[in-house]
Amino acid sequence: MLYLEDLKIQRGNKIVFSDFNAVIKTGSTTVIRGKNGSGKSTLLRAIVGFTPLEKGSIKKNKKDIFANNEEWVRKLIFLDNKNGLSKDLTVIENLRAWATMKGWSPNKEILTNSLKSVGMEKFADLYISQCSEGLKKRAALSRLYLSFISTVDFWILDEPTNELDKTSMVLFKKLVIKFLKQNGTIIIASHDSTFIEDEFNILDLDELKKQRVS
Repeated sequence: MLYLEDLKIQRGNKIVFSDFNAVIKTGSTTVIRGKNGSGKSTLLRAIVGFTPLEKGSIKKNKKDIFANNEEWVRKLIFLDNKNGLSKDLTVIENLRAWATMKGWSPNKEILTNSLKSVGMEKFADLYISQCSEGLKKRAALSRLYLSFISTVDFWILDEPTNELDKTSMVLFKKLVIKFLKQNGTIIIASHDSTFIEDEFNILDLDELKKQRVS
């Protein structure tokens, strides 16, 4: 389990969360829902460690995940809704550069298989500046395949299904199923109800706030 305990998180001068508590089940998929401005992306960035906690802690197996921040970051893949791609590099160059930044050295076959996992192998040599928004999203999602040659335990994804067509959605779901089979944990911020499966855990920020008020 991942325990979010008494969190206070600010974005600028605005307090987004105060005395916030939640439990996220590991080895499964949790979808964080809420209307625009509810703090979905802010909460994801706090879990990753990009947005500092003003108060509280996030624990796994009773240990603060930030006690060894390098180890925590090494065990996760975080994709935000901006995709984090360099427009001056090709699709495969972006993937290789990102893998190198993570400390991995995948060969060309693994990189090609990563692109195949999201139907991007035909666009390997296309510059990101030439890609549609849908292709950019798929290029970013191709990084997830590298989980299967590494020690990654967590995927933390912000609106991963935005811009995906039906075929790409099917391929993404196959990656999700494969990662869950190896006991991976997926935390997703999404408003896409078509993606949500019955077995997914739901963390509804709007409902939690209503409960606190009542």
